Amino acid sequence: MPRFSLQHLYQSRRKLTQWLFPEYCRACGVAGAALCEACAQDWPRLPENRCSYCALPLQANGDCPVCSVEAPQYDHVYTPFVYAEPLNAAILAWKFHQRLDWTRALATTWAEGWGGHAPSHPECLLPVPLHPKRLRERGYNQALLLARHWGKRWRIPVKPGILRRCRNTRHQTGLSAAARRDNLDSAFTLHGKLPAHVAIVDDVMTTGTTAGQMAELLKSAGVQRIDVWVLARALREAAPAHA
Repeated sequence: MPRFSLQHLYQSRRKLTQWLFPEYCRACGVAGAALCEACAQDWPRLPENRCSYCALPLQANGDCPVCSVEAPQYDHVYTPFVYAEPLNAAILAWKFHQRLDWTRALATTWAEGWGGHAPSHPECLLPVPLHPKRLRERGYNQALLLARHWGKRWRIPVKPGILRRCRNTRHQTGLSAAARRDNLDSAFTLHGKLPAHVAIVDDVMTTGTTAGQMAELLKSAGVQRIDVWVLARALREAAPAHA
């Protein structure tokens, strides 16, 4: 009688699930995956040469003019994508229009979009928190959804309650970098101990103000390395994005 490993049983169960409940591409509707290969290839990618801190594209690897003058509190931004069409339309639908069916497609395509250059793994993931009022209005925290997918995939603990948003700040869209900093001043509080290496998780980075404010708080609490994991890097203010 043949012997089956747990891996074989898992693969068999997965195939059966796919047969009973086939996946369809969220972008074009073709059967097979939450995002088909052709649509995934349409997502705009950041060039290889980028700022070592904030991931803005550069002519050569190094530091951008802003980070070379004053390095941010976080150490490195990880994202393979640019916040532009058609990816930004998917993020907006997922984030503001209850399209939670996009969650796995976004998280999985990000996780598999690195080739041989996947991000180094921190000791825990910290989703950017929403104020309780905004969480009630939206019904979910998109950063927490991402963190749970990535944490499960790489067996990294997710700690959503350690960082909390204590002020219901206004949306960052349309604000200058200085106004964003004022808007987020003292907006976060820390509750609990953290390991030496963490990653902040969010959907989009625009100016880096949100990540910078959180990182400053984390560094003051003794965290030694702070990475930022985001779905996409905005190169200019084009649509609602809060990081």
